[in-house]
Amino acid sequence: PTVGPFALKLLAWLELAGLPYEQVFEANPRKGPKGKNPWIELDGERIGDSELIIDLLRKRHAIDLDDGLTPEQLAIGHAWRRTFEEHYHQVLEWELFFHPAGAAWMRKSLTSQMPAALAAPAFSLMRSQFRKQLYARGIARHDPDIITRKGRADLNALSAFLGERPFLLTDRPTSADTAVFGLLAPTVYWAMETPVALYARSLPNLKAYCDRMRESCFVRPK
Repeated sequence: PTVGPFALKLLAWLELAGLPYEQVFEANPRKGPKGKNPWIELDGERIGDSELIIDLLRKRHAIDLDDGLTPEQLAIGHAWRRTFEEHYHQVLEWELFFHPAGAAWMRKSLTSQMPAALAAPAFSLMRSQFRKQLYARGIARHDPDIITRKGRADLNALSAFLGERPFLLTDRPTSADTAVFGLLAPTVYWAMETPVALYARSLPNLKAYCDRMRESCFVRPK
């Protein structure tokens, strides 16, 4: 339903929470209050950051996907959310914009969304912005093989932790699942043939986990 990992997280949460919403596609993130996607408009106010949006809606509608979890489970969910949103996210962005296979896929994707004359400069601008961000955050200071090892380490840890579990913490999706799914699903479902994405697809329980999340959130019963 969206190409943005954090937008996917938010949409998954909204679906699991059963809240009605209207999805609007906006290609210019600078229109949002944080200068990034996603954001929502609620009572005429624009609110950014998926975590803050979810916290606001959770309190406003008294809906808690984590109801019944123990403090230990909440702590584990928090750690997995941070692992994927703060570290694995960097690996995903690097593969999309700087690995040759990812960059080729991203250029093709942009060309399908806008005229070719605009796609090339748009990609160059995005790549320049991500180069600065990823270097400042640290991941782009490493050689490509090191970045690959870092991404695979995150995936190995998640695969080992999941084992045969249907979801991260219990037998139903919780808020941590929406965050991990938002970052993991692109590498599992998108067609770019980058090292970390290919490795993610080679781990059967990660693919099965994404399939369960997609079915729980976005597949309507007939």
